[in-house]
Amino acid sequence: MSLGANILPFLDVGDRLSTAHARLDLAREVIGVIFHPQSRDARKQRQVAFAVTLLGLSDKHDEPEAHQQAKTWFAQAGGFRTDDKADRYQRQQQRALAQVPGIIAVGALLQLVWAMAAHHPDQLSGGASLNKAVALYGEFPYLDPMTPRTLWRAWGRYKDVAHFCAAFTSVFDEARRESIEMLDERMKRGFDDDLHETLSLVAAYQRFGTSFTPRAIEGPLIDPTRAWLLRGIEPHAKFLPPPLPLEMLTAAQRYRAPINSAYR
Repeated sequence: MSLGANILPFLDVGDRLSTAHARLDLAREVIGVIFHPQSRDARKQRQVAFAVTLLGLSDKHDEPEAHQQAKTWFAQAGGFRTDDKADRYQRQQQRALAQVPGIIAVGALLQLVWAMAAHHPDQLSGGASLNKAVALYGEFPYLDPMTPRTLWRAWGRYKDVAHFCAAFTSVFDEARRESIEMLDERMKRGFDDDLHETLSLVAAYQRFGTSFTPRAIEGPLIDPTRAWLLRGIEPHAKFLPPPLPLEMLTAAQRYRAPINSAYR
């Protein structure tokens, strides 16, 4: 991970999918970027609180590598200086749960724009746009109902990691098809055993978002000069969002942007 003055933020996969412990460390970093894209301090506090929790739960039967990894995370995040400022991990998790609807909404918005651009470019006046995606989500919410203002606020907060949000949403979408008892386990698998596939989805959404420019605006949907960029993994070769269902396509076709609104 890199983030400094005049340095673009990026997350490098490298060889961190090669072992279970390296994969867990990478997943921790990915989740930190999704939930706290603009705050390095918040990411460090989350990391140190997680490490303290793991160390508190450890016993003599734990693998030495796991214990050492928790100690390393604690030190990397600033150790006791950061720990003094951090809420306990359980409290952080409660706040994170409140962020999930916004993260999933942003992921769904990016998916909708890609679906419109890939499958319906000649069926929509003005082509695919974020305006249309916001209107569609407002009418057909994937998770929690949200007003357009709330959706735009979520996009403003998470737009620099929208491609990560879209992959998170895909993992959630698969997980919610399981039984309620298995939902958490399926989410964990998406950021553990299946992390390679999840990151290949991030890369696919990143490639689309940083290359697609809606009509009548300058610059791509995801600004590559500001966004968190994933490096070191190829985009999913076969992934493409499905076409819009008929009722959503009909709603998109009748959509007209409000007068004086920016067309995005």
